[in-house]
Amino acid sequence: MEPMLFPWMLNGRKRPASTELLISFCQRDLAEMCRLIFAYSKIPYEDITIYDIKQFLKFKEENEKAGPGDFPMLEWNGKMIHGSDAIGRMLAKMYGLSGAGIYEQAQADTIIGIISNLNHAIIEYTKGAFGVYSIDKEKVYTETFEPGVKKYFAMLEKFASQGPQDGFFFSSGVTYADFAAANMFQLVAILHPELLTEYKNVKSISQRVFALPQLQKYLNSRPSLQEIMEKTRMLKNSHDEKRIQCSKKSKKAKVCMLQQMSLSLSHFVKGTEHE
Repeated sequence: MEPMLFPWMLNGRKRPASTELLISFCQRDLAEMCRLIFAYSKIPYEDITIYDIKQFLKFKEENEKAGPGDFPMLEWNGKMIHGSDAIGRMLAKMYGLSGAGIYEQAQADTIIGIISNLNHAIIEYTKGAFGVYSIDKEKVYTETFEPGVKKYFAMLEKFASQGPQDGFFFSSGVTYADFAAANMFQLVAILHPELLTEYKNVKSISQRVFALPQLQKYLNSRPSLQEIMEKTRMLKNSHDEKRIQCSKKSKKAKVCMLQQMSLSLSHFVKGTEHE
């Protein structure tokens, strides 16, 4: 069995055996819930964020031996865990953020499912807005983004309205469901804040999450959504320019493609150690 080659290996860095490794595409994806759990619980981990879509797809293909499933990925105790829901649920149980008792835990899981469905509804539009690839923005907005936001935020608002008026979804305190909802609310608010005016209780939860003292160090260190959007757009423009150059030099197209694919992964991968 061939060994898996992770970005931190390619970059020549050594990772402490006790440090967890979180790998995802573009910061503020669904893996952000997991980052917030780590930050709140003061758990050290290394965050590998791949911003370039071509390098991301290449990395996924090369690491199929990591096991079935999709990104994000968490390497924990030498084992690979896939998917933000599974990772978030495991971390929440480990660090006391899954809810108090069976009922709250089931409700928190339900909220996570709603947010997962919301993400599927808006992901195409979001990737287009972030410059990952080109889309018909008006068509995608009308057909999937706006209906998805209204449908699933209405569900989240119902849960939020049933909780304590000065707290989070549940009376026992903050859970990973609050982290996930706050992250999604912030993302949609950057793109189309006018769609969120009805969801006042979800907004209040989001504000309380981002005011938590335990999160301030991490929140102040992470890039803004505007910075992430600019980064992905620059990478896409760079690829588009290289593709044009290759097409103009048909005789040298193969050489140009090989040169492009041989770019060091370190240009597109950001590894951050959090303590």
